[in-house]
Amino acid sequence: MIRTFLVISSALAVLFGVAPAASAAANPPFCKGVRPCVLGGDAGRTWVHASASSKTRAGAVAARLLRNAKTVHRQYGAPEWVDIWMIKKGACWRKYGSATARPSRACAYKHLERKLS
Repeated sequence: MIRTFLVISSALAVLFGVAPAASAAANPPFCKGVRPCVLGGDAGRTWVHASASSKTRAGAVAARLLRNAKTVHRQYGAPEWVDIWMIKKGACWRKYGSATARPSRACAYKHLERKLS
């Protein structure tokens, strides 16, 4: 009885706008249009790891991620700094893709570090 009441009341709260919906609580769209992509960090400094198959493709993907980061900064006011690492596909991506460690120079196509504010 109580469980049913909680479910109905929370659904009504989201419906009428009293509580935030799941889409409003989602992460900022840093990785929009880029797959695979992993991000982490905090409001001051955010790191983004993405993979690419060639140096040319890495430059294009890095430019897109930088545009996404600037858009997020305009909308939310954060982060101040963004670290974008373009990592080679395959063994390098499996090793460094989801890790917080810096990729080795042999595994990184490109590294961008920019201040957005």
